[in-house]
Amino acid sequence: MCPIAYVDNKEVEMLSRSSINNTETVCELIVETNAQNISIDNIKVPVLAEKISKIAFIGDTGCRINMLFQQECNSVDSWPLKKNLDSIAFHKPDLIIHVGDYHYRQTKCRNTKKCGDIYGYSKEAWYADWFEPAKDILTQSPFLFVRGNHESCNRAYEGWFRYLDSYPFSPQKCEDLISSWFLDAGPMKFFIFDSSSGEEIFTTQSTVDAFERQFDKLIQDKPTWFLTHKPLWRSPKKEFLTLKSHGNLTQIEAFGDKFPSNVTTIVSGHIHIAQILLMDNVPDQIIVGNGGALLHAQDQEPVYQNVEFNYPNSRNYLAHEVRNFFGFGFAILGLDDHKFTFYNQDNKEMYSANLTKDFKLKTN
Repeated sequence: MCPIAYVDNKEVEMLSRSSINNTETVCELIVETNAQNISIDNIKVPVLAEKISKIAFIGDTGCRINMLFQQECNSVDSWPLKKNLDSIAFHKPDLIIHVGDYHYRQTKCRNTKKCGDIYGYSKEAWYADWFEPAKDILTQSPFLFVRGNHESCNRAYEGWFRYLDSYPFSPQKCEDLISSWFLDAGPMKFFIFDSSSGEEIFTTQSTVDAFERQFDKLIQDKPTWFLTHKPLWRSPKKEFLTLKSHGNLTQIEAFGDKFPSNVTTIVSGHIHIAQILLMDNVPDQIIVGNGGALLHAQDQEPVYQNVEFNYPNSRNYLAHEVRNFFGFGFAILGLDDHKFTFYNQDNKEMYSANLTKDFKLKTN
């Protein structure tokens, strides 16, 4: 049975979103973005501020357990998601954007003292990987959730559609691609794109066509940042640049050179690093994939120039500057002061970039 919610002092009935063997009922409440007060069972629910001034970004947050990797989930230093979230809370953001990949406990941990005995796609795994460490900040700030490949139809899709998807729940079979949508943040917009099913190297024409149709919802409007879990371009290790696809070929085939001029920046996760790629003639790429999941190997040079991306479709791209940032952390976007800043897990500033009036990164 779902509770009654109060939206701006009016009673609103919540709807049942899904049930799991009658042991858990998930309820949904659909409200306008301009709602000012929401409470459920006397618990105040965070709402979007009338004026959004500060936005936090985090991504790739779950504790990574599979056949190859056994992250120590019981150590706040080895899995510092809670540290990151506590540091974000200190900034009191008006909105927190999670760029995807919440669930990582796919297989049984070999050493339960280090990483516990919870795994699989159950509600317990979702609570361990996300809801328990996030329980405090979820009562402080509203979230925008982007779907990651760990929430694809081959993985933890049930939890994604049960808990986090922004659309009303549908009992239909898993959707590989959910519809793109906008969030207006005042001086800028965010375009939310589902790249969870897009292959990195091996593309299919049907997926490219489907991606292109969702991309076509993007319009020439106010300054816009493009949110997609998988980055179009990335450069974690320079020796791998010989690969034909150093990024996500499905998205590049579908719309790599079709961005309207008002889209200045792409924000992604997927690669467990923090990185900025300042691109020529296409939007800059920011990667905020260092939220808690075991980090990927990364070149230790803080800056390098003129990284070329060459693809079999004869599309060539150039990052005239690549900036690397090391360790776990998150990022803060200031809409009033036009700044984008990376912080580490202990809330120490790692790098800050100024933005133009159109929210494009300036070269320092």
